[in-house]
Amino acid sequence: MKISVGNVDGADTTPEELAALFAPYGTVMSCAVMKQFAFVHMRENAGALRAIEALHGHELRPGRALMVEMSRPRPLNTWKIFVGNVSAACTSQELHSLFERRGRVIECDVVKDYTFVHMEKEADAKAAIAQLNGKEVKGKRINVELSTKGMVPTGV
Repeated sequence: MKISVGNVDGADTTPEELAALFAPYGTVMSCAVMKQFAFVHMRENAGALRAIEALHGHELRPGRALMVEMSRPRPLNTWKIFVGNVSAACTSQELHSLFERRGRVIECDVVKDYTFVHMEKEADAKAAIAQLNGKEVKGKRINVELSTKGMVPTGV
Protein backbone atom coordinates (compact mmCIF):
# COMPACT_ATOMS: atom_id res chain seq x y z
CA MET A 1 0.00 0.00 0.00
CA LYS A 2 1.23 3.46 -0.87
CA ILE A 3 1.01 6.05 1.93
CA SER A 4 1.31 9.79 1.37
CA VAL A 5 3.10 11.73 4.13
CA GLY A 6 2.66 15.49 4.05
CA ASN A 7 4.37 18.30 5.97
CA VAL A 8 7.75 16.57 5.82
CA ASP A 9 10.92 18.63 6.02
CA GLY A 10 12.67 17.14 2.99
CA ALA A 11 15.92 18.95 3.74
CA ASP A 12 16.28 17.24 7.13
CA THR A 13 14.34 13.98 6.75
CA THR A 14 15.90 10.86 5.24
CA PRO A 15 14.13 7.84 3.74
CA GLU A 16 15.84 5.72 6.42
CA GLU A 17 14.37 7.89 9.19
CA LEU A 18 10.85 7.54 7.74
CA ALA A 19 11.27 3.79 7.23
CA ALA A 20 12.26 3.44 10.90
CA LEU A 21 9.19 5.47 11.94
CA PHE A 22 6.83 3.23 9.92
CA ALA A 23 8.57 -0.13 10.56
CA PRO A 24 6.82 -0.92 13.89
CA TYR A 25 3.50 -1.09 11.97
CA GLY A 26 4.54 -3.50 9.19
CA THR A 27 7.03 -4.22 6.43
CA VAL A 28 8.28 -1.06 4.73
CA MET A 29 9.08 -1.79 1.08
CA SER A 30 10.44 1.66 0.16
CA CYS A 31 10.44 5.36 1.09
CA ALA A 32 10.88 8.42 -1.11
CA VAL A 33 11.28 11.92 0.35
CA MET A 34 10.63 15.08 -1.68
CA LYS A 35 10.66 18.73 -0.46
CA GLN A 36 7.47 18.86 1.63
CA PHE A 37 6.11 15.32 1.33
CA ALA A 38 7.08 11.67 1.10
CA PHE A 39 5.71 8.33 -0.02
CA VAL A 40 6.03 5.16 2.04
CA HIS A 41 5.22 1.79 0.46
CA MET A 42 4.17 -0.89 2.94
CA ARG A 43 3.62 -4.57 2.15
CA GLU A 44 0.47 -5.20 4.22
CA ASN A 45 -2.78 -3.23 4.12
CA ALA A 46 -3.37 -3.77 7.84
CA GLY A 47 0.07 -2.40 8.72
CA ALA A 48 -0.47 0.62 6.48
CA LEU A 49 -3.81 1.36 8.14
CA ARG A 50 -2.24 1.02 11.64
CA ALA A 51 0.59 3.38 10.62
CA ILE A 52 -1.85 5.98 9.24
CA GLU A 53 -3.92 5.89 12.42
CA ALA A 54 -0.90 6.07 14.74
CA LEU A 55 1.27 8.56 12.83
CA HIS A 56 -1.22 11.11 11.46
CA GLY A 57 -0.46 14.28 13.47
CA HIS A 58 2.85 12.89 14.79
CA GLU A 59 5.55 15.57 15.07
CA LEU A 60 8.69 14.23 13.44
CA ARG A 61 10.15 17.74 13.90
CA PRO A 62 8.86 20.23 16.51
CA GLY A 63 5.92 22.19 15.13
CA ARG A 64 5.56 20.01 11.98
CA ALA A 65 2.67 17.59 12.42
CA LEU A 66 2.74 14.90 9.72
CA MET A 67 -0.31 14.47 7.49
CA VAL A 68 -0.43 10.71 6.89
CA GLU A 69 -3.04 9.17 4.55
CA MET A 70 -3.48 6.57 1.84
CA SER A 71 -2.05 7.87 -1.39
CA ARG A 72 -4.65 8.76 -3.99
CA PRO A 73 -4.07 7.65 -7.56
CA ARG A 74 -3.32 10.36 -10.09
CA PRO A 75 -6.51 11.55 -11.80
CA LEU A 76 -6.93 10.02 -15.25
CA ASN A 77 -7.95 11.85 -18.42
CA THR A 78 -7.29 15.30 -17.01
CA TRP A 79 -5.41 18.35 -18.22
CA LYS A 80 -2.64 19.23 -15.79
CA ILE A 81 -1.93 22.93 -15.21
CA PHE A 82 1.14 24.24 -13.38
CA VAL A 83 0.49 27.31 -11.21
CA GLY A 84 3.63 29.03 -9.95
CA ASN A 85 4.34 31.95 -7.61
CA VAL A 86 1.43 31.05 -5.32
CA SER A 87 1.21 33.14 -2.14
CA ALA A 88 1.67 31.28 1.16
CA ALA A 89 -1.62 32.90 2.22
CA CYS A 90 -3.53 31.14 -0.60
CA THR A 91 -5.33 27.89 0.23
CA SER A 92 -6.06 25.02 -2.13
CA GLN A 93 -9.80 25.73 -1.65
CA GLU A 94 -9.33 29.30 -2.89
CA LEU A 95 -7.38 28.16 -5.96
CA HIS A 96 -9.92 25.39 -6.59
CA SER A 97 -12.72 27.99 -6.60
CA LEU A 98 -10.76 30.32 -8.88
CA PHE A 99 -10.22 27.58 -11.48
CA GLU A 100 -13.65 25.98 -11.01
CA ARG A 101 -15.22 29.16 -12.47
CA ARG A 102 -13.56 28.19 -15.76
CA GLY A 103 -14.49 24.48 -15.75
CA ARG A 104 -14.59 21.30 -13.68
CA VAL A 105 -11.55 20.88 -11.42
CA ILE A 106 -10.70 17.27 -10.54
CA GLU A 107 -7.83 18.00 -8.14
CA CYS A 108 -6.00 21.03 -6.74
CA ASP A 109 -3.36 20.91 -4.01
CA VAL A 110 -0.96 23.69 -3.06
CA VAL A 111 2.64 22.55 -2.53
CA LYS A 112 4.61 25.40 -0.92
CA ASP A 113 4.63 28.18 -3.59
CA TYR A 114 3.20 26.24 -6.52
CA THR A 115 0.36 23.88 -7.31
CA PHE A 116 -0.93 21.53 -9.97
CA VAL A 117 -4.55 21.88 -11.00
CA HIS A 118 -6.12 18.97 -12.89
CA MET A 119 -9.04 20.01 -15.08
CA GLU A 120 -11.45 17.72 -16.89
CA LYS A 121 -11.52 19.37 -20.33
CA GLU A 122 -8.78 20.74 -22.57
CA ALA A 123 -10.83 23.79 -23.59
CA ASP A 124 -11.47 24.70 -19.93
CA ALA A 125 -7.79 24.26 -19.07
CA LYS A 126 -6.72 26.50 -21.95
CA ALA A 127 -9.33 29.13 -21.00
CA ALA A 128 -8.13 29.07 -17.38
CA ILE A 129 -4.53 29.54 -18.51
CA ALA A 130 -5.45 32.45 -20.80
CA GLN A 131 -7.60 34.17 -18.17
CA LEU A 132 -5.51 33.55 -15.04
CA ASN A 133 -1.87 33.78 -16.14
CA GLY A 134 -0.43 36.92 -14.55
CA LYS A 135 -3.49 37.48 -12.33
CA GLU A 136 -2.76 38.84 -8.86
CA VAL A 137 -3.92 36.43 -6.14
CA LYS A 138 -3.23 37.27 -2.47
CA GLY A 139 -0.59 39.85 -3.41
CA LYS A 140 1.38 37.73 -5.91
CA ARG A 141 1.04 37.41 -9.68
CA ILE A 142 0.54 33.73 -10.46
CA ASN A 143 2.15 32.01 -13.44
CA VAL A 144 -0.28 29.62 -15.10
CA GLU A 145 0.70 27.23 -17.90
CA LEU A 146 -0.03 23.76 -19.18
CA SER A 147 2.20 21.34 -17.30
CA THR A 148 4.97 19.80 -19.41
CA LYS A 149 3.21 16.49 -18.79
CA GLY A 150 -0.02 17.89 -20.33
CA MET A 151 -2.83 15.38 -20.47
CA VAL A 152 -2.61 12.32 -18.27
CA PRO A 153 -4.08 9.58 -20.53
CA THR A 154 -5.75 6.42 -19.25
CA GLY A 155 -3.49 3.42 -18.82
CA VAL A 156 -0.17 5.26 -18.84
